[in-house]
Amino acid sequence: MTSRVETMILGLLAGGERHGYDLLRIMEERGFLRWSGVSKVAVYKALARLEKEGSLSSWMEKDGNMPERRVFGITAEGEERLRDAVYDICAEEEPLRWEGAIGLAFVHALRPEEAREALQRRLSFLEAQAKRIATERDLLAGVAEEMHTVLLEHEMRLYRVEADWLRSIIDKIDAVDAGEGRERKAAEGGKRKGVARGEQG
Repeated sequence: MTSRVETMILGLLAGGERHGYDLLRIMEERGFLRWSGVSKVAVYKALARLEKEGSLSSWMEKDGNMPERRVFGITAEGEERLRDAVYDICAEEEPLRWEGAIGLAFVHALRPEEAREALQRRLSFLEAQAKRIATERDLLAGVAEEMHTVLLEHEMRLYRVEADWLRSIIDKIDAVDAGEGRERKAAEGGKRKGVARGEQG
């Protein structure tokens, strides 16, 4: 089984030989580290593992006065492994994961003002992410590979869809809070009238 980080490495090296730092730079620029949650340490560990398993080869290279750097290239075995991994990922029957659903399932544990504040913080984050990705997509238009801009478009839409949905949840919380407030006022008004009638009697 080829891991996500191994697939990213094999995919990038299928486009040409690179050293470890260059791989990390491209992964960061293209959002791979953001999407996968993979750490830089995990990338270097995966490089060593893939080489040991025969999917990569490496050699030392010197460029002018720069220190020697280890360069990695994909082997025929690595190319076959990449094809298998990409097929498996694209055909994956994996349900969507959203850990925020756990919080919303029990949002009634918070007071309305606390729920509103927490969800508003999440909403602000989603809006900022969508805006940042839209800017990144526009800057890379016509420069990056088409599939990269398509992936950015997809990521931006996911943030916007969740943001729209979250606004509707906040509106519902506001509506429930307003309704409960009216009920409390009505109940308090009824109590005052009862007390007044008792005093008159």
